[in-house]
Amino acid sequence: SAGVFLIPISVSLVCLGPVSGYLSDRYGPRFFATSGLLVSMVGFLMLTTIGRTVTFWQLALPLSFVGAGMGLFQSPNRASIMNSVPAEARGIASGTSTTLLVAGMSFSIGLAFYILTLTVPIADLQTIFIGGTALSTAPWIGGFVDSIHYVYYLSTVFLLLGIIPSALRGPSRAHDRSSSRTSPEAPPVES
Repeated sequence: SAGVFLIPISVSLVCLGPVSGYLSDRYGPRFFATSGLLVSMVGFLMLTTIGRTVTFWQLALPLSFVGAGMGLFQSPNRASIMNSVPAEARGIASGTSTTLLVAGMSFSIGLAFYILTLTVPIADLQTIFIGGTALSTAPWIGGFVDSIHYVYYLSTVFLLLGIIPSALRGPSRAHDRSSSRTSPEAPPVES
């Protein structure tokens, strides 16, 4: 069931990722990457309204926003990273950005679970995550839903903080570097 509920994220990411990559190659990455963060932020804010029970259709729109934002952001951001380094350093840049991505995901999952454990006992969280039944009537489920809302609010804050450097980033210097490679080198200065 959880996999089915997450389909809107995947569909919107798959639809917008290639389009965003193509358009950012033509018009630059800043607008698309920044827009992606903003769209995901809207999706997370919409998720703060979910209640104890939720249907697929109630989650479809907010999760579509989250996925669309990821699709808008990822391609231009990765292209911007790759274009900001010389060709011989692209392997290092790719590895570094992937390491930071995985570290960020690990940190955010750990932080989310920490927030959850502040309001819900660990034994009750285990019941949730092993697929316990009749959870909507459990006495602690309100605290669980509230803590999920806190996680979404915190995610919104992180996205807002990410929008600032994304909007302020300078133009890609790939064009400057390629033109400097084709120009003749200045002769060395002798001392």
